[in-house]
Amino acid sequence: MKQTLKLITIIFLTFTTSCKSQNKLTEFPIQDFEFESIFGNKKGENKDDVYCLLGQGFFRTPRSENSAELLKNWLTEHPNAKLIPISVLNSESKITYSWIVDGTENLNIYLVKNGCYPGGTMQHPRTWKEMSRKEKKIYRGMEKPDVEIFINDSEYEKFIEELKEAELYAKENELGIWKEKKE
Repeated sequence: MKQTLKLITIIFLTFTTSCKSQNKLTEFPIQDFEFESIFGNKKGENKDDVYCLLGQGFFRTPRSENSAELLKNWLTEHPNAKLIPISVLNSESKITYSWIVDGTENLNIYLVKNGCYPGGTMQHPRTWKEMSRKEKKIYRGMEKPDVEIFINDSEYEKFIEELKEAELYAKENELGIWKEKKE
């Protein structure tokens, strides 16, 4: 009986500890990073470990002409901002999709609201489990993508709603890529 209670206690403590760690996202001071447009590296660490502000489609996505300038200005105006890793794609090099926040302000949302990027690029990469059959067919004969997600569903859903509003604002006001598409 005592061993059973011990085992239950250990399982309970392990479970509650792991749940707590998943609820609090890790934050890093933005001063610890160097960014070149949407890509950054942690100072003094492996340059193959890349932090990216876009979660999907970053190689081929449309971007506004002033996106790098707006990003740089936002970072200058928010020296106390924090980088929050949202997901990581583990491959030969590690690509960590990140948000940069300062209080309630989120650089990722700001970029979409100003028409720098389409909102869909701010979604985290999908895990194998989240992919549809059609998406999985792309990987036939290749290694499955190794994606870890660090954010809980409710926080992510809240972000997605803000993202939708930001993109709608940019479209309605013909900002950035939405203006350039009309020209």
